[in-house]
Amino acid sequence: MTKNMQSGVLAVIIGLAYLAGTFKIPVYETGDSIGPRSFPFLIAAIVLICGVALIINDLRAKERKPFSWGFAAHRVVWLRIAATIFFGIAFGLVLDTLGYLIAMLLFMIIITEMINVGRHKQNLIISVLFSLISYLSFAVVLKLSLPRGLLGGILPF
Repeated sequence: MTKNMQSGVLAVIIGLAYLAGTFKIPVYETGDSIGPRSFPFLIAAIVLICGVALIINDLRAKERKPFSWGFAAHRVVWLRIAATIFFGIAFGLVLDTLGYLIAMLLFMIIITEMINVGRHKQNLIISVLFSLISYLSFAVVLKLSLPRGLLGGILPF
């Protein structure tokens, strides 16, 4: 199998699993008009479309070279993947308690330090800006409620 075929099949599997999870999200009559399923459904649809496009493009390709994932033998890559999954789960577990801003800031600092090793100032700037911009985008612009956590009494929105 080629790299595009492997990636496409994986994207379709992940997209279908995400879509199945989307339909398990409860919908309540009160709340925002968009609903809790809209964004996850959009993400699932985009992943599925991209996966199918990769498969179709690969099947149409004139030249198809078998591909082997070269990083499979590299222990450091797998450790970083495992650490990212661990910290992603930890982020989800502390999100309500700490609130979106603090949890996202800590998560981003950890992840950027893993990826961008030794550039502490740059990582801090990226983490702070990402946390603030994403919070403002979702909470203010889209008017979605995000967990406030420890900053509940301080945040105006």
